[in-house]
Amino acid sequence: MKGARDMSRATALASIALAITLLALAPVAARAQVPMVGVFVAEASCFATPAIRLEDNPGRIVTEPGRSYDLVGRNASPGSHYLILVPGAEPERRWVAFGCGRIEDDSQSADVGSRPTPGGSQVREARDSYVLAASWQPAFCETRPSVRECRDGGAAGKGFSLHGLWPQPRGREYCGVPEAVRRIDERGDWRDLPDHGASPATRRALAEVMPGVQSGLDRHEWWVHGTCFRGDAEAYFAQSIRLLSELNRSSVRRLFDASIGEVVTADAVRASFEAAFGRGAGRRVAVECAADAQGEPMIRELRIALAGDLAANTSLAELVRAGEPGGRGCPRGRVDAPGFD
Repeated sequence: MKGARDMSRATALASIALAITLLALAPVAARAQVPMVGVFVAEASCFATPAIRLEDNPGRIVTEPGRSYDLVGRNASPGSHYLILVPGAEPERRWVAFGCGRIEDDSQSADVGSRPTPGGSQVREARDSYVLAASWQPAFCETRPSVRECRDGGAAGKGFSLHGLWPQPRGREYCGVPEAVRRIDERGDWRDLPDHGASPATRRALAEVMPGVQSGLDRHEWWVHGTCFRGDAEAYFAQSIRLLSELNRSSVRRLFDASIGEVVTADAVRASFEAAFGRGAGRRVAVECAADAQGEPMIRELRIALAGDLAANTSLAELVRAGEPGGRGCPRGRVDAPGFD
């Protein structure tokens, strides 16, 4: 009996030792993972890899623009990637950079444009809400060097470029769009989408602020988001261009121009919004990052919450201050220089 007890104790000690060893050998990234529950919606075709810094991509899995994926988590430091589930992939748990899409959050979406009453219930306000997505083109091109608009490495001299203007709440997309058109868009064949019908003058102005026009981004933005806007394509793009122009005339752009090649914090970006657009404006901007070739975060986009009447040509400052406060997003990232590192 004593021999059996000694053997059982030795077996238990060996199991504990093995568990400790395996825990010590576990990847740091896995231990640093922050669990999340929700949906990740891809907005770009990005490699989805089993590990953040792993070049191997079994099955050459790529996210499909417009497709939703179950969200599992994100990396805690430096906060650059989401962990998603890709059905049919092996393994199905894959990492994608922040800039490849957006997070759908039902609890946040349910509260967009609402305010609490003294009794604690929620009352919906009658106002239009949007997100203005302004890209830093060099960082975008670091992640998508093969697309048409990135063959020069992505210019920075014109400030932020236009990604889109998105009516809120999140998920308000493809309003009245025929299924055949939606299928073309979801395949990523944006240049094959039907034309949006904006005037020649607006097209010229759009081409100046939206390099992605070369890849059909304007058509994509119209059919996904513009169809949910209160107005036609002419009004939608004219307002988008106006708002981006106001952003590029502000001290926010000057911060980025002066910081090329340097790391900028989300807090510094938010402070620049406070200085440019008034008290509270900083809480309406989220910083989106993407990883460079070394896995370090670059600031790829600013997503700015707005609320108000665009038809009245309300200033960007007023629209920002009325927007829905939100998280800051990526805590810090490099302001990428033009060209490829």
